[in-house]
Amino acid sequence: MEYTYSLDEINLNMVSVVGRKSAYLGELRKIGFDVPNGFVISSLGVEEMLKTHKEDIQEILSSVNLNDISDLEKKSNAIKNIIINSSIPEEIEKEIYERFYELNSKYVAVRSTVTSPLSGASYAGEYETDLFVTEEDLIQAIKRVIASYFNPNAIAYRIATKDEARIAVLVQTMINPIVAGTSFSIHPITEEPDYVFIESAFGLGESVTKGIVTPDQYIISKGSRSIVAKRISEKNIKLVYDFNEKRIKQVELDKELAKAESLSPQDAIKVGNITIGIENIFKRSINIEWAIEDRKIYVLEVRGVRKIYPEI
Repeated sequence: MEYTYSLDEINLNMVSVVGRKSAYLGELRKIGFDVPNGFVISSLGVEEMLKTHKEDIQEILSSVNLNDISDLEKKSNAIKNIIINSSIPEEIEKEIYERFYELNSKYVAVRSTVTSPLSGASYAGEYETDLFVTEEDLIQAIKRVIASYFNPNAIAYRIATKDEARIAVLVQTMINPIVAGTSFSIHPITEEPDYVFIESAFGLGESVTKGIVTPDQYIISKGSRSIVAKRISEKNIKLVYDFNEKRIKQVELDKELAKAESLSPQDAIKVGNITIGIENIFKRSINIEWAIEDRKIYVLEVRGVRKIYPEI
């Protein structure tokens, strides 16, 4: 296929084609880590999708006034509307559906994956992520993710820094976790390198990454591979997908569950070991997002810790 790649075809040398996120996850999947299966619409595929509107988009961008927030937002919305209302070339749409059917999954996650160098900016949280996407909404979700490349902050950053990073789109089997969270192979503030720092909560990981709850915290010693400290918070809500209402919503937890540990000691140590393993592979301090479904710990994202290293 010309415009898409299976995650199993991807390795670390393909950043400029499939983006860093996909390259790192593809590499980890190849090594044997549990990474949800998926495929990538390459940066070439995205460029081909935008080809007929390239001149219109460039004309709008050429007149952006970075000192005028309302002008920036107006130009951003104009470009995003062009993309959302555009059609996808037939050959690319055909590839997308072929790849989707190969996943054999009713629901997928659709996310951006940026092609900047390994030491470049990560744009974490800047671009669109669509969860629990079905076949009928797949194309629109992909267009929403591509359109988010032209969010105001992203436009301003690229113009100000002359950043030419492109965007690809990662589509993966959706994980519906009972517990999810993040972990750091180095303390993100104190730079303490000898421990893994884990944050976790019930349900979808956005409750942790977006600060919706105060997560449980676990500190794992890299030397002894044991828990040396933990703080269990009262997590009053969790984020879940309502399959009837077809949306993500907050669910209140009863007092007992809210105060319960979101991770068992065994799983906390497993998350710690996974984090250490990835740090050793990439030979740099890292931050990962992970999720547990059916007793399996999936790696959803890998980034560098900006304090010490540039984002990877």
